[in-house]
Amino acid sequence: MNIGRYRFAPPWWGGLLFMLAAAILCALGVWQIQRAHMKEGLVAVAKTAREAGPTDMHPGTVASAGNARAPGLTYGRHYFVEGRFDGAHQILLNDQVNGQDIGYRVWTPVVLKSGERVMVDRGWIAKDSSPNAVKPDPTAPTGPVRVLGFWRSFPQPGLSFGSDGRCKEGPWPRALNYPDAATVRCQYAAPVVNGLLLLDEKDPNGFVRDWDEDLVGLSPFGHYAYASQWFLMAVVAGIIFLVVNTRRRDT
Repeated sequence: MNIGRYRFAPPWWGGLLFMLAAAILCALGVWQIQRAHMKEGLVAVAKTAREAGPTDMHPGTVASAGNARAPGLTYGRHYFVEGRFDGAHQILLNDQVNGQDIGYRVWTPVVLKSGERVMVDRGWIAKDSSPNAVKPDPTAPTGPVRVLGFWRSFPQPGLSFGSDGRCKEGPWPRALNYPDAATVRCQYAAPVVNGLLLLDEKDPNGFVRDWDEDLVGLSPFGHYAYASQWFLMAVVAGIIFLVVNTRRRDT
């Protein structure tokens, strides 16, 4: 194709590669916009839930081992839970970042009178980077407790390759990589509520906590920023494709 003194003549395979790359980059941008819209909804729900004030989580109203959801529990709302911490059977969520440091998030089950377990995220602890380091075993209160926290679903990684899926027996605490509800339940062979209670920041029995950020993870603005980057990369790829395949015609 001639454009004035220049000729634009890309090879067929070059055009195919460009269209494929542009489609992927634009799809990633659209995906980030969809994520931003979802996060905006979560922020609105969490704000409404917080304004409603704390309430008790009653045994029998939560999901048992065979249920996929926890009916009656609202994302982002404060709940009180009464029971006993099971400090001997804790889960450590692997590879969690606090600033520049790598560590774990400590999930300690609270056993309700009904026998159901509510997983309580007590916050972040550092990971020992020495070669011979063993997993930490954080202490938990003994005796009856009444804890307050924010309710949320189990966290998911940015790119998911399936559940951790490890249900075989092993020493406690167990370090897992983003387990889903089914994976958490099979660690205990007992009813576990499908969700996570983020321990109130004022509770002295927790560790490093920043729940304002954790409730939604990356903010909607962050997703929009990523979307703009993907779209910009598509535009840059188009400019490069145009420049590389355009030559000045001999006159």
